[in-house]
Amino acid sequence: MSNLNQTDILAVVIIILIIFLTLLAVILAKRSTKKPLQTPQVFDGIDTLMHRSSEEGKTLLIGLGEGFTGLGTGLGDTTGLMVEKFLMSQVVFNDKPAHSYSADGGLACLSHMVVRGAYEDAMATELFRSDHNQLAGPGPFAGIAALLPELARDDNAGLVMMGSYRPESILIADMAERKNVPLIFASGSVPAQAAFFVTEAEIALGEDYYLPDVGKSNQDYSQVSSKVLNWLRILVAVGLVVAAVLKLSGVLP
Repeated sequence: MSNLNQTDILAVVIIILIIFLTLLAVILAKRSTKKPLQTPQVFDGIDTLMHRSSEEGKTLLIGLGEGFTGLGTGLGDTTGLMVEKFLMSQVVFNDKPAHSYSADGGLACLSHMVVRGAYEDAMATELFRSDHNQLAGPGPFAGIAALLPELARDDNAGLVMMGSYRPESILIADMAERKNVPLIFASGSVPAQAAFFVTEAEIALGEDYYLPDVGKSNQDYSQVSSKVLNWLRILVAVGLVVAAVLKLSGVLP
């Protein structure tokens, strides 16, 4: 059996360190006595748009993003389905129910089940129509092109974009500003966050993105996961500072 070289040893140490920091962050998060994290303002804005849609008889648009075909996506990029479930359950009997659009076939199928389930739970399946959930296009750019004309209509209460998006989706924000349509954006894509940060859209950054359950952010799993992210951020920052000091002092090669 060959001996481990320096690179292999370093890789093993890094893996052990990552596991240790993650466990430490979980322990610290569970022992934290701070007050529960509150629902971010961006998700309060979703609730506002929902009521506006009901009172003014306008359509609320929901963009679910690229789904599982986007670059660097993860389970966090499907949180739009959770928001969609909540919104649909509240607007079933609206004059103009919410319409959701996906740029991925798999995500569109999941969204279809979510929307139909909301009508079944309300015992109003006769009100369900297939155009409440649509495949905007077979890819991210086709999805953008399909969503733009829908956004250009005059009877929109607002647009909620959640999921995986590319920076080019800023074209949607530009159209929303031209039509004075309120826009809420929440994505796990850092380039997309940077692009939308300069727009008038309300955006979710950092741990805000992982509190998607509108009005119910005090649930244990949301609180613990968000606190773990906070503690990991702190531990990693401290580790980088310590490593920099050791490097400058000559302790580390």
